[in-house]
Amino acid sequence: MDERTEKFNSFVEYDRINNKGRLVNACDELEFLLNNPQINSIFSQHYLTELLTYATSFSNFYSSYKNYTCLQDFPILKKQDLKDNWDRIAVKKYNADEVVVKYTSGSTGTPFKMIMDKYKHARWIAGNKVLRALDGVKSHEKTMFISTNVADKNIPMERQERDNVYYLDYRYLGEDAFSDLIQRLMSENFKTITAISSVYEAMARYIISGKAPKWNGKLIAIFAMSELLKDNTRKIIEEYFECPMYSYYANEENGAFAIEDGSGNGHLLNTVDYHFEVLKMDSDEPTEDGEVGRLIITDYFNKAFPIIRYENGDLVSLKHFKDGRVYITKLMGRVADVLYTTDGTMVDIFHAISFLEPCQDIKQFQLVQDDYDKLTWILNTSNHTHEEFIVNESKKLFGESVNIEFKYVEEIPKLRSGKTRMTVCNIREKVQ
Repeated sequence: MDERTEKFNSFVEYDRINNKGRLVNACDELEFLLNNPQINSIFSQHYLTELLTYATSFSNFYSSYKNYTCLQDFPILKKQDLKDNWDRIAVKKYNADEVVVKYTSGSTGTPFKMIMDKYKHARWIAGNKVLRALDGVKSHEKTMFISTNVADKNIPMERQERDNVYYLDYRYLGEDAFSDLIQRLMSENFKTITAISSVYEAMARYIISGKAPKWNGKLIAIFAMSELLKDNTRKIIEEYFECPMYSYYANEENGAFAIEDGSGNGHLLNTVDYHFEVLKMDSDEPTEDGEVGRLIITDYFNKAFPIIRYENGDLVSLKHFKDGRVYITKLMGRVADVLYTTDGTMVDIFHAISFLEPCQDIKQFQLVQDDYDKLTWILNTSNHTHEEFIVNESKKLFGESVNIEFKYVEEIPKLRSGKTRMTVCNIREKVQ
């Protein structure tokens, strides 16, 4: 029996004895319903009705919506709304020992505490396991999770060994650290890596510098989270590690939303655990397929803190397939990071930054828009010869009349989450 199978069997037995098998059952249900989307549509309607009825019965905040007729009768709430109404939304019957607490990093300036009942937490874990399994990574494959808040998580080594998930603090990853990391991945036979996309960008620069050791490990898949994954970064990482790379969409307060499944359709949505709406930028009307709008999330399973019509700040477009599957075809980042042309047309963030991919000596960048005709490129590089190229490409995208400035820095500050904002829009009247 290999290491993965042994640890997985121990996990199944532990769940049976200590958790009434909730987690294993959640994994089985999620896998089945993701693979049978038409059956899932029946379950989803049941779960949605159950959640709304429960919330209006047990949450003080939602009690005034008892006479609802549909989901759209409920208000759309942003993270600050959840914080402001936290005590009224939380269901009082849950004691501290009956919930799991999750903290968001506050990367948008709004740190947040979420509580989950034990079954919701089982679904949270199951989502992480099952979505990765779509890309060939079974539960308990040996995983390296590279994170900026490892110390905050305070995960004991005993648990890391039990789960076969090992954590590395990436705040200190330089050339020597990347060399040590790659050697460890090979010598300890890791099967997968998970990190935010900017980690892979730094790793890609290290690889193309020619200093990386020859790779002879056997990774199954690599997962990028939290930030836009650039095509050139993906290409370099895939070629070096000789395995596919997938973008994975999740958050701390809800769980796993979507993952690239290798179909080429985009990110497959987890419509088993969540109801998703995409609403227009300037109204609460639903978008058409392919139209970018505001993502609204309803979580079927958190009974300790019902999440109903939560606008998480991200912009996406969807495509619905005849068999019932739904894919995110564009994942554009946050509303506050959206940029605009000189005539006020929204710009796809990926297009706003992708032309920089050949400029590998730019270690970091940030594009700030203070007005429709005013852009500032903040660049971390000693090479100032890219300016003419950047000006030309920016004018093609934003308009010939746009004014462009450059600032050079040695480091662009990271957010609390460890991410670096690639775009910042200060046109408040447009984005509020």
